[in-house]
Amino acid sequence: MIKNTLFILFLIVALKGYTQNIQGKVIDEVTGAPIPFASLMIIGTSITSITNENGDFVIKATALPARLKFSHVSYLNGEFDVKSNAENLVIKLKQAAINLSEINISPYRGKALLKSAFEKASKYKDENHYLQAFYRQLTSVNNNPTKIHEIFYDLRWNVTKTTGWIAKQTRFAESKSQMLFDLSNQSYFTFSASGYLTQPSSGTFVTEKTLDKYTIEIERYIEQADQDVAVINCTIKKAGKNQFYANTTFYVGTEDFKIYRMEQNILNLPMDLENGAGFKYPPIVKTISTFKNDKGDINILESISTKMYLSVNYMNRMQSTDISAIVSSLLTVYQEDNSLKNETYQSVSKNTKDKNVVESIKYNADFWQNNPIVKQTSLEDKFSKMMEGQNAFGTMINP
Repeated sequence: MIKNTLFILFLIVALKGYTQNIQGKVIDEVTGAPIPFASLMIIGTSITSITNENGDFVIKATALPARLKFSHVSYLNGEFDVKSNAENLVIKLKQAAINLSEINISPYRGKALLKSAFEKASKYKDENHYLQAFYRQLTSVNNNPTKIHEIFYDLRWNVTKTTGWIAKQTRFAESKSQMLFDLSNQSYFTFSASGYLTQPSSGTFVTEKTLDKYTIEIERYIEQADQDVAVINCTIKKAGKNQFYANTTFYVGTEDFKIYRMEQNILNLPMDLENGAGFKYPPIVKTISTFKNDKGDINILESISTKMYLSVNYMNRMQSTDISAIVSSLLTVYQEDNSLKNETYQSVSKNTKDKNVVESIKYNADFWQNNPIVKQTSLEDKFSKMMEGQNAFGTMINP
C-alpha cells in the first residue's frame, strides 16, 4: 500500500513537473526593440501563442526539453531549444532583407497583387474553419485602467469574418474607483474585422470592388526564404468630412497571393452613445491582423489586435465632463479543431453584450491560474493583480 501511494505521489509530481510555463520576450536582433504579435509554437505539437504588443510571451509546455519556433512576416524564422523551466528568455530575431529595387518597375503591380489575392480568397469565402481562441479586452479612462475581461472561445471563421462563437470560460473585473466608460460590444467589432475579404454593410473598405477608390502603392518587398512579401499601402483618394472608411496596409505573398498581415486605420466608425454623451472628436480605430500559413490554399486567422481611441463629452445636470478612453482587445487563435464543426454557435450580432456573455458562465479561478495563453502587458498585469487582490474577479466588481 505504501509503495502504491509513493508511486502515485511520484507520478503526480512528475506530471506536474512536465507542465511548465515558458516565458520571455522577442526582440529585434540589432535594435533590441520588442517585436509585437510574433507567432510562436512548440515544434511537434499544436501548442501555439503570440507575443503581446510589448513583445512578451508565455507558452505552456507539456514536456521539456522543447523546441520553439518563432515567426513574423518582417523577420526570418527562428528556432530555439528550451531545456528547463524558463521565465526570462530573450529571443532575438533577424530582420528579413528589404528589397526596394522592384518598387518602381510597374505602378500598377500593387493593385494587381491585391486583385489576385482577393480573387483567390473569394473561392474559399464559404469554407468554414473551427478555431479555439482567447480574447482579452482592457478599457482605460484618462490613462487609468478601469475594466478587463477575458474569454476562451470556440469560433467559426471564414476569410470574410468570424461568423459564430461559443464562450467556454470567462472572467471580468472593473474598478469602481475610476470613472466608468462602457463599450458594450467590442467583441462584435473584433469578430467582424477578423477576415481579410471584407464585406462591409456600410463605409468604404479595401475590397476587389473598391480598388479604384484607393491610391495603391508598394512600400517595400520583404525577402522571405520561399518568396518575397509585398507591403501594399492603400489610401483612400477622396474622403468626406464624416465619411466612414479605412486605409489599409496588406502583406501579400508575390508567389502564392496569400495575405499574411493586415493593418487598418479606421476613421469615423459609427457608434451609439448613451443619452447626454457625444464625441468631441470622431473615433479612431487601429487594427492589426495576422494570418497563419498552414500550407493550405488560404491563410487562417492567427490574431487580431484592435485599439479604439475615443474622446467623449458627457452632459449631466448642466455639468460637462470630458473623458478620453482607450478600448484595446486581442483575439488569439491557439488551435484549429475541425471536430468543433458540429457545435451550436451563437451568431455574431451587434446586440450581443460582452458583459452578459462573461457573467453567463461561472468564474473558475483554478482554470484561469493554470491556463495562460497570451502574456499580459504590464498595465494589464498590474490591473489584474489589483482586482485579484480585492477578489474582484469572483464578485465581478471590486468592493
